[in-house]
Amino acid sequence: MPYITAREDAGLSPSPAAADADSFVAAGSRIAVAWVRQAPVEGLAIVRLAGRYTCPGGAAPLQDGDQRYLNPDRFSIPDDAWLRAPEPGAIPPEVAELNHHYEGCRLQAYPDPRTGGEPITIGWGSTFYQDGSPIRLGDVITQEQADALYAFHCYETFWKVLAATIPFWTEMDDRQRAALCSFAYNNGARFHGDGHHDTLDRHLRERRWEAVPGALMMYRNPGENVEVGLGRRRRAEGLVWNGLEPAVACAQAEREIRTPQECEAWEQRLKQAAAAPVVRAAVSPPPPQAGERPPVVPGMVGPSKTPRDFGFSGTDSHVVVNDGSETAKAFDVAGRLLWEIPALARGQGRENQYKENSTDTPPGIYRIAKKVYRDYEQDPNPSYSADRCSYGWYSFDLEDLEMQERRFGRAGIMVHGGGTACGWPGAWAPRQPLHSTLGCVRLHNQDLRDKLLPLVEKGTVYLSVYQEA
Repeated sequence: MPYITAREDAGLSPSPAAADADSFVAAGSRIAVAWVRQAPVEGLAIVRLAGRYTCPGGAAPLQDGDQRYLNPDRFSIPDDAWLRAPEPGAIPPEVAELNHHYEGCRLQAYPDPRTGGEPITIGWGSTFYQDGSPIRLGDVITQEQADALYAFHCYETFWKVLAATIPFWTEMDDRQRAALCSFAYNNGARFHGDGHHDTLDRHLRERRWEAVPGALMMYRNPGENVEVGLGRRRRAEGLVWNGLEPAVACAQAEREIRTPQECEAWEQRLKQAAAAPVVRAAVSPPPPQAGERPPVVPGMVGPSKTPRDFGFSGTDSHVVVNDGSETAKAFDVAGRLLWEIPALARGQGRENQYKENSTDTPPGIYRIAKKVYRDYEQDPNPSYSADRCSYGWYSFDLEDLEMQERRFGRAGIMVHGGGTACGWPGAWAPRQPLHSTLGCVRLHNQDLRDKLLPLVEKGTVYLSVYQEA
């Protein structure tokens, strides 16, 4: 930790005006600092404290993290205390890819979509100019000015602040830092420690990297008109944190998080598809009949065996999950369609990566274990817990019948609802968004209760998974 030492009695000011100095440093006194950087005002620097400092005279002490202006000529400042500008290319390109996708670029100033007023924004989401003056309605800039304004703010207002304030920043990879920079661009550069992001702060302090994506989803203004848009951004940031390319992450977030109108349209498409099964047969295969092998579907990989290879009879049923069409269809032993519902067998990686941990559900045939984890029935109004948030109302273990877990080094594949990416209590909603899992099959909570549970209680349920090749 660097220290600066006063060469002479010197003041620390909350603004560039020296008359505003609220603390003084006696000559020879040392102060622990996180960093010192040049201020926009000529001849001044800004210092961020790395501990409490009580000035002579008994005034209220400055706190760890406080920032003050100072005259650098009055202090001895070691080289390692200065916050330097990054080398060209030091800010990873993923930062701009995320910010540009969700901010968009508008060359005429516009009001904030949440408040309908301030802060007024222009360009790639900038709310003030390089000199600190605010954007005003009626302002117009060029594309070159917008790009320059973004580059300035991305580094000066966000990247440097995050580098100085986020714990273990240097231990993160570029995509993790990009995810936090996008989050800060939307929530404020000084979100860490501001008292409004305690869950995320705790995970960052404790290096609980795996919990960060779920924590990001908590900050999406639930119930407001921006919830869906912010939910998509938070989800994309979480996917990028886990290593996904921004373009892929943004597309996946758009697919997963829908407005009520989009959900209604999706349900309508399912109803239309059920009324015209021949049209969907190419992407949603029917169950094989007695003596048949599983159908070969172009572009898809599926099971090599059928339920009949394992004694399919009586009150048993067969659920066919197709990750290409994002559906699950249930059939009885006679091949009659029982129902069709939305389903997701998608993990945290790219398509066709089901051979790797935390990616898509491996294709093949499974049997649903008789053990039912009944979180909803045990307590329909639970308090928050990571497991309940993740698994939802009900969850079922899947027994791999083609050694999928052993062949691909996978483990713990299930069918469940919930979703930490939905936040809390969003993960407990009857028809919560179907966010990607770490390799399980996810259904809506309500469908688990009303569709799948009755089949499990009635007989043996076999489940076939089809994935993109």
